[in-house]
Formats: sequence, structure tokens, C-alpha cells
Amino acid sequence: MKKESDFVIYCMERYRHSKGLSGAAVAKLFEKYGVYGYITKYFEALHTMGERSIEQDIDDYINSATRAE
Repeated sequence: MKKESDFVIYCMERYRHSKGLSGAAVAKLFEKYGVYGYITKYFEALHTMGERSIEQDIDDYINSATRAE
């Protein structure tokens, strides 16, 4: 589980940096749309991707979640 939690933090930091958001804003966004669970569930696939691909995948996931609301 340590690998997954470290990876979640890495994804949060990359996403925060790429979007120019605060850590608190990213945490709120990830919580609201279930991104933490998504990253943990798909850790094996996501951790093999590059930074930009991970950021895009998270964007796609959030966008699909907002359309479902």
C-alpha cells in the first residue's frame, strides 16, 4: 500500500503544478470526484505512464465524473 499512497501524492503534486492550484484545492477536487480511489484502483496501469499522460487521464476522469452529475 505504501507504493500506492506515494503515487497518489506524486499525482497530486504533478496535477497541482500543472494546473497552478494549491494543494488544498487539489485535495478537495480529488475528494469530490473520487480521484484517490481511481488512482489507487488503476495504480498498476497509471504508474507506467508519463507525467502528461497521468495528468490527462486524471482530467478525463474528472470530466467524465462532472458530466455524470
